[in-house]
Amino acid sequence: MEILLEVYAGLFFAISGYHKLFNSNRHKSLVDTLKADNIPLISFNEWFVPFVEFSAGSALVLHLHPALTLLSALGLFVLCSVATITDGIKRIASYQPIDKADWLDDLLYLPETMLILMLALSIAANLERIL
Repeated sequence: MEILLEVYAGLFFAISGYHKLFNSNRHKSLVDTLKADNIPLISFNEWFVPFVEFSAGSALVLHLHPALTLLSALGLFVLCSVATITDGIKRIASYQPIDKADWLDDLLYLPETMLILMLALSIAANLERIL
C-alpha cells in the first residue's frame, strides 16, 4: 500500500518540480510565492526547491532502493512542512475559519497536509525495510 502512496506523491512532486524548473510562468509563480513568504536565499531556493521536488519525486516513483526512497521522502517531507508553515497557514486565514475546529478542518484540508501524511508513512515503511 505504501508503494501506491509513494507513486502518487512522487508523481505529484515530479510533475510539479518539472514545471517549476522548465515553465517560465510556473517558475515566476514560485519566485513570487517565495518572496511573499519571506523565504531567504531566493536566488538559491528558486532552483533548489523545484530540483528537490523533481528529483525526489522521480525517486519515489521509481522506488529503486529503500535508502534512496527514505531520503527522497524525508526531503519532500521537509519541503512540505515548510510550505505548510509559510504559505498554507496564510491560506487558511483567507478562508476565514469560524472557530478553532474549523481552522483545524481547513489545515487538514490542505493538500500539503495530506502529502505530509503520505510522506510520513513512506518514511516509516522505508525505515522498517532498512532496519
